[in-house]
Order: sequence, then structure tokens, then C-alpha cells
Amino acid sequence: MEITGKPLKGYGLILLANATLSIVFLITKDVQPRVGLYPFLFYWFLCASAYFLIAMFIGKGLKTYKIPRKWIPVTLLMGVFEVTATFLFFYTIRLMNPAVASFYGNVSIVMTVILGIIFLHEHFTFLEAVGGLILGIGVVLMTYKSGRTVFIGFLLILVLSLLFSINTVLLKVTLRDVYPIAFSAYRTFLLFLTTSAVILFRSGAPVPDFHTFIEIAIGAFLGPFMGVFLLFTGLQYLEASKASLVRATNPLMVLIGSYLWLRQIPTRAQVIGGIITLVGIELLLWGKFKIEHN
Repeated sequence: MEITGKPLKGYGLILLANATLSIVFLITKDVQPRVGLYPFLFYWFLCASAYFLIAMFIGKGLKTYKIPRKWIPVTLLMGVFEVTATFLFFYTIRLMNPAVASFYGNVSIVMTVILGIIFLHEHFTFLEAVGGLILGIGVVLMTYKSGRTVFIGFLLILVLSLLFSINTVLLKVTLRDVYPIAFSAYRTFLLFLTTSAVILFRSGAPVPDFHTFIEIAIGAFLGPFMGVFLLFTGLQYLEASKASLVRATNPLMVLIGSYLWLRQIPTRAQVIGGIITLVGIELLLWGKFKIEHN
């Protein structure tokens, strides 16, 4: 439900969500090499699950998290997609510069638009086509001569972006009577159960040192819990197209954070290509915005 009359509050909340979700990239890149991928994911989703459980009992009640029985099969399918895409996301962050991964992540917006056209019969404008073309040019520039690792990372991001986009369409079509925060909570619980099973078969997860655990706990709070909450709250004050225009700038925050925190910066070609992708995304989303207001 959109709350009109407070667009500045919506922009502010979504920009804050951008900041919190950007830190996820940085903490992941910083902590994973120290503890390993699967122990990191185990403690990450352990903390996130604890936050959601606390929210369930001190918030508006369990009814907010209720999913009707008829939607349970679809929710389970979406959970499988989410688990696969999330594992690929964290592996990709481990593989490549987080700023480059974030720029590539905007491809999911294009995939969502394409799937909306195919399955939801949404319209497509010339401005959106130009935006998609510019974005493609930026992706080619980022990938060209960047090496085998970046190319593999790009392919993985294409797969996880497709899975996330399919889930976005499924949410739009079938889960209209479910609170978005409900799926976020169950997604987190499912990821925790999955990582727990992996850890069990890999002979356990070593307990990280106190400093590392605090980093993981902060990241889990800012990412899957607080970041999602801020994003969904911001959407109450803004139309989805306007919110997407703001969300698409997230890679710039990751780029700045990568330099200040990790002292990592992409190559000049990757930075230029990333900025070109942002221009393409903004044109594409602006074209979608114009359709909705004609």
C-alpha cells in the first residue's frame, strides 16, 4: 500500500537501505576469506534468523508472517530459487571485486522488466530499449579484457539475477495477499537450515573470533534484516518505478566503500563501464516510469 504525500521520506529510506545493503558487499568480502564461505553463511543466517524471530514476537504479531496454504507450494519453489541465487551471490562476492559485482547486479532489473513484458504483458518503450542497449554496452566494456575470473563472475550473476527476477514476477503475480516481510523471514530461515545442513556434512563450523563474529552480526542485521525493512518501508511512500531509480545507484556506494574500507578499486574500464550501465538502467527505468504515468 502506497502512502502519498511523503515522497522525500521514501527517497530517504531507500537511500538508507542502499547504504546498509552496500555494507553487506564489504563485510562479505572482508570476512569470508578469514572464516571460509560456508561457516560465514552459517553464522550470517543464524544471526539474521535470530533478528527475525525477535521481530516476530515484539512486532505486530505472527499474522504478519502468515502465508496462506494455497501459496505454500509456490513459496517453496521460490525458496529453492532464493537459496540457489543467494549462495551464488556470496560466492561471486568472494570471487571478484564487490563494486564490479554490484554493477553487474543491476542486470536483474533488466531481466525483471523483460519477464514482466513476457508474462505480465507490460508495455515496452523506445526509451527502455535505448536504456537496455546502453546497459549492454557498459557490461561489454566492464567484461572485455577483464580476465577469466570476472567473466565467470558475470555468468554467475546472470544466473542468480534470472532466479531473483523470476521470484520478483512470482511475488507480483501470486503473493499479493502476503506481506513481503513474511517471505523475507522465511527465506532467511530456509537459508539458515540449508547452510546448517551443509555445515553438518562438512564436519561443523569453527567458532570465529569475537571481532569477526561482531562483524558478521552487524552485517546480518544491516543486510537481510534492516536493509529489507527499510526498502519495503520506503516503497510505501514511493511508486515502484521511482524507488527503482534510486535503488539502481547502489553500486556507486559499493564502489566508494570498496576503496575506503577494502582499498580495492576496479580498473578504469570497469569503472567507466559500470557508470555506463547506471546510465542505461536509469534510462530504462525512466521509460518504465513514463509508461505508468501516461
